[in-house]
Amino acid sequence: MKQDSTRNTAYTVDCEDYVHVVKFNPFDSGDACSLIAYGGDNYVVVGTCRFQEEDAEVEGMQYKTLRMFHHGIRVDAIAWSPETRLDALPPQIRFCTAASDKKLRLFTSDLQDKNEFKTFDGHSDYINDLVFAPKEGQEVASVSDDHTCRVWDLEGNEKAHFVLRSPGMSVCWHPEEAFKLMVAEKNGTIRFYDLITQQAILSLECEQTPLMSADWCLKNTLKIGAVAGSDWLIWDITCSRWSRVNENLFATTGYPGKTTSQLLVHHLGHPQVPAIQQKRTVAFLNQFVVHTVQFLNRFSTVCEEKLSALSLRIQQIETTLNILDAKLSSIPGLEDVRFEVSSANMNSVTNGPMAQTTVDQQTAVSPQSGQNNIHEEGLQKTEVVTENVRTVAKDPRYARYLKMVQVNLHAQVLIVILAVKLHKENTVRQLAQLSLCQGVPVMAIRNKMISEGLNPDLLETPDAPVPAWGDDGKAEDSSDSESSFSD
Repeated sequence: MKQDSTRNTAYTVDCEDYVHVVKFNPFDSGDACSLIAYGGDNYVVVGTCRFQEEDAEVEGMQYKTLRMFHHGIRVDAIAWSPETRLDALPPQIRFCTAASDKKLRLFTSDLQDKNEFKTFDGHSDYINDLVFAPKEGQEVASVSDDHTCRVWDLEGNEKAHFVLRSPGMSVCWHPEEAFKLMVAEKNGTIRFYDLITQQAILSLECEQTPLMSADWCLKNTLKIGAVAGSDWLIWDITCSRWSRVNENLFATTGYPGKTTSQLLVHHLGHPQVPAIQQKRTVAFLNQFVVHTVQFLNRFSTVCEEKLSALSLRIQQIETTLNILDAKLSSIPGLEDVRFEVSSANMNSVTNGPMAQTTVDQQTAVSPQSGQNNIHEEGLQKTEVVTENVRTVAKDPRYARYLKMVQVNLHAQVLIVILAVKLHKENTVRQLAQLSLCQGVPVMAIRNKMISEGLNPDLLETPDAPVPAWGDDGKAEDSSDSESSFSD
């Protein structure tokens, strides 16, 4: 034994190999010394300790190795049995270990010739903690990463089996509550089980994860402590490594390199839990500000891009409309023409049958080019005709038919221009049908004129003189028959 002040520790003991776990005997062994056991990669060492704080004849600490047990595999956990006695004849040492091969080993020795162990096999994953029944020591409870808590007798038989919702991290058995077992799970839940009914009777929630350790206060069965995440928690029913002298004290251990201190001692009389460190608060605030600014920058950028694209689209539409307006203005004779579509005709076109033959579509569109030439020739011939001659255009019998032809021609020209601009087959068909609905077909006009005794060929020469045959009065009377074209 030697005292080491450079690392702020009270006492140190030299060991031959790396130590994975260490455990003091919590039960009375009948001797003034404290029993201690520690495990390494291949062995378990049992020894005694005497401190100057307990014995004035001892200077510092007095350590003595009682026996080294060969283990053969790494030791992960150790539990002392209450049957361990140093004042018996012969003395009896009994403890149980959990190994990395997912098995329990029960060691029994008289520190002389009797040295035996038994293996308990049943867990399918790493065992995190184990404990003996606190009064008679005839049972062992263990928890594992396989989401189970199992209770064994000293022969290795499984007496109880509890299914957990997450890996079991700690298991505790209180001397004053021999028929209750406390199990702490990694998801932050601590449950109490009744060993008689094998049912959960109480549960506590840490509301933090992961839960690493929990312990039941021996001086007060209503207090429990636990370590979850980076915080320690206290209930009036559950917690983590209590002092056996003062019920208001308990201690927690940290992870090397992760915390400034590996051992922390807490007192319930402390006025309040320490606040979060100022550096952590500033870091969280800076992170929130950075994320918020980045989000706002991305949002504004996306909005600007969408508005820019919309503005460009509006400009393209305005340009297209200006081009279309210029094209329509270049067609002679469209200054006074107004193309109006009634709602009834639009409904009949939209809801009506769409299947039309190719011949009908060509009939509605093909007269465009020939009629344009007819219109231009008629304008040239008007310059020759004198004002005193009665032309076909001035004759009331022919004027109404010429008006029908011109309106029909202008409507067809406008629809064809719009169809070429849209480049959609369905739209072209609809507009072609719309042209048929808005104007009277040329063949129908010619047949009507023949039935009234008029020459339909004169529609091609509106500036030609009117033939001598025919009665003006009869022509005026026949104007009433125009209504026969409407449906």
